[in-house]
Amino acid sequence: MKLLTMLVAILTGFLPADAATPPEPATLMREAFTNQDGFFLQARDYTYLRHQETRRLDSQGRVTSTSSTDHEIAILYGEPYHKLICKDGRLLSADEARKEQKKLDNELAKRAANQDRRRREAEREREEQRKALAEVAEAFDWKLEAEEAIGGRPMWLMRATPRRGYRPRSRQAKVFTKMSGRLWIDQADRRMAKVEATVDDTISFGLFLLRIQPGFRFTFEMARMETSAWLPKEGWLKGEARLGGLKTIRLEMENRYSGYQRFQSESHIISSGPAKD
Repeated sequence: MKLLTMLVAILTGFLPADAATPPEPATLMREAFTNQDGFFLQARDYTYLRHQETRRLDSQGRVTSTSSTDHEIAILYGEPYHKLICKDGRLLSADEARKEQKKLDNELAKRAANQDRRRREAEREREEQRKALAEVAEAFDWKLEAEEAIGGRPMWLMRATPRRGYRPRSRQAKVFTKMSGRLWIDQADRRMAKVEATVDDTISFGLFLLRIQPGFRFTFEMARMETSAWLPKEGWLKGEARLGGLKTIRLEMENRYSGYQRFQSESHIISSGPAKD
């Protein structure tokens, strides 16, 4: 899931724009990807809920099993934390809820005790992402395909195809040469509001321990808050991956986000006691 995590991190700033006249495609995309860097600074002010449904598939694409979880998400000490609140449509029992709260309390203590080191590690990871983002405009051939609206906001719909002969300079940018897709850019904020992508060639991680297979597809959409922050709205992925060359995983996964609350005044995730109504 590291690929999804990285992509999800890439898909998450304000610069005025002339909605009537889009700039040159590569310039627009360079600006849009640069604006994603402020995601965690904005997201740390919010908590929200994620409902995740996972369907395991057989070789014919038929569903063999389904599971679901609900988590409350907040940025704590600069890193996301997912607190389990519901599993397979069932609220946690009192004992399960206490265990989840204990896990949260322990994690908070760990992050507080090591926040300087973890901050440096997180910054190194974000710097790797910045290096990859800096290559996006060059790694693809961009085409303005249409103008559409999402949630009543005007968007530029851009199509991306890997640029032939492009040689990635950063480690994370290597995945760009094996993907194609479409991106919706908010005309006012010049932020990516939605992405649809397909893996065109095998993507390997960890000395080939994880291999994402061609045909793997995903979408991800963001929602703009009244404060101008952009937060996750929904996501979907479907495809096949192989672990260690021995095990094949076929799945379809949906994520839906809701319940956005300002962290400082309304969130209960850091409370050691039961959440209030």
